[in-house]
Order: sequence, then structure tokens, then C-alpha cells
Amino acid sequence: MKSAVSSQAVESTTPNIDGFEIKRRPIVGFGLLMSSIIGSLAVLIYFGAWASSDRIENRALAAGVPESQAEGKWWEDGLMLACPLH
Repeated sequence: MKSAVSSQAVESTTPNIDGFEIKRRPIVGFGLLMSSIIGSLAVLIYFGAWASSDRIENRALAAGVPESQAEGKWWEDGLMLACPLH
């Protein structure tokens, strides 16, 4: 069987549905989506570093050593390095 190739021209205009017409590309929507993702990651990193700092401090107090000598886990050290505020 051979498939029929359509020789119709493709319209390059925007769709018009019940008076709604898209006049431009959705750049604003993608920008808002990316800013939401970046903001969420920043908040997660900040609160993760805060919790890591608290855990390291509590472990140092329990062991009776200074906080600079307390050893953190790999994910705690990673969050502390990722957050510029901690």
C-alpha cells in the first residue's frame, strides 16, 4: 500500500477560537515557569543548608567538640557549600 502525500499548503497563521487569538509566542509563560523553578530551588537549598547547619551544630554539642571539628555527612557539606548565605 502506498500512502497518499498531501499537497495542501500549511497555514502559518495563529488559531482563532471563539474570539481568542494568540498574538505572540508564550515567552512570558516560560519565563514565569523558569523563575518559579529557580526560586523553588533557591528556597530548598537555603532551608536544606539551615537544617544541615543545625544538625552539625547539635552533633558537635553532643560530642563536646567545636563545630569546626565536627564532621558532616556528604549531603550536609554539599548543601553548606551550595548556599552562599551559610
